[in-house]
Amino acid sequence: MAGTVASLKRRQALVHTDQGRWNVLYSLLELVERSTVGECSLAETEALANDLIKRHKADSGLAKDWRFGFDLAPSRAGACKYGERRIDLSVSFCLSASRTDIIDTILHEIAHAIVGKAHNHDAVWATKALEIGCTGERTHAVRHTAPRWAGECGCGQRWLRQRLSRKVANGARCPRCKGGIDWQPYSAVS
Repeated sequence: MAGTVASLKRRQALVHTDQGRWNVLYSLLELVERSTVGECSLAETEALANDLIKRHKADSGLAKDWRFGFDLAPSRAGACKYGERRIDLSVSFCLSASRTDIIDTILHEIAHAIVGKAHNHDAVWATKALEIGCTGERTHAVRHTAPRWAGECGCGQRWLRQRLSRKVANGARCPRCKGGIDWQPYSAVS
């Protein structure tokens, strides 16, 4: 059976085939053809991240015990995990993003690690991000996983979400027209 990996989970991948969608254990997958969307392999991304982390340990005040890892986050690009002293990038982001976007995201997370948890995306973080070569942007524009939910209100405004909290699903209002938002599974709307 042939198909395309649509999303990654902890122990298996969701694979789309002509016969439907299947959860397949990683040990049963065989790579037949690689997507050409992303510019870097995961090995290249890991090498880039380790080089940047090493450089900023020496030059920018990054503590010596920080390391790099991958995770399976479906909607964010990277994370600075202070408790674990680890900078993570999403596998799906890395396989879809350009080399420039990957480097910028690594630098974004390194800036978080240097300035500390209390600074989030404030001026201290932004100054450090720009100083080490990051664009200083808070978000990325790489679409690396399809959203699960789409919302639309009466005035035509649309929102896409990976997760939909009960509060948002039942009580969200459009900031433009103040009307209710109708949420539907994304596949039904797209």
